[in-house]
Amino acid sequence: MPKTSSSAPLLKNCIVESVLKLLADNSIDDISVKDIVAKAGVDRSTYYRHFVSKYDVIEYFYEMCLDEYLDTVTPGISSLDYFTGMFESFLKHKSELMLLDHRGLSSELLDAMNKRFSGAVSQYTSDSRVLYYYYHIGGVFNAFRFWLSTDMCISPPELARQCLEILPDSFKPQLMK
Repeated sequence: MPKTSSSAPLLKNCIVESVLKLLADNSIDDISVKDIVAKAGVDRSTYYRHFVSKYDVIEYFYEMCLDEYLDTVTPGISSLDYFTGMFESFLKHKSELMLLDHRGLSSELLDAMNKRFSGAVSQYTSDSRVLYYYYHIGGVFNAFRFWLSTDMCISPPELARQCLEILPDSFKPQLMK
């Protein structure tokens, strides 16, 4: 019977957890693949089957956070629920997000967001529509960075309200699966 890839998510999560544990005491540059695979209990080939670099591991973590949130987003969601849900979803990972920010790895979230929504962006031929998507992604990312700078102490509903105060009344949620 052929081997299935059903263990792939489990292995990837194990590698992510190992990197996060190692980041508690080390910078990303001080962590080797040897350290990661030893902590994860996997071999190098498993690591390289799933990730090209340590930064890919961090980006994968952010993608998991995004997917967790995006699974809750439905067409027609209100702007307030859109932002509140986003921040509530990320708040569940506060310790990991604060650690990544402390280690200077928050920018990997922007990379993950741009990658995740590239399909939505590529469907438009209008430069202004493409710019709108990237502008929106950048705004969400920078709201997230602001929130990190407050140690994520602003409640998700309050942060969502603040985001909506600066957006036009015509704003419609754009970042969906």
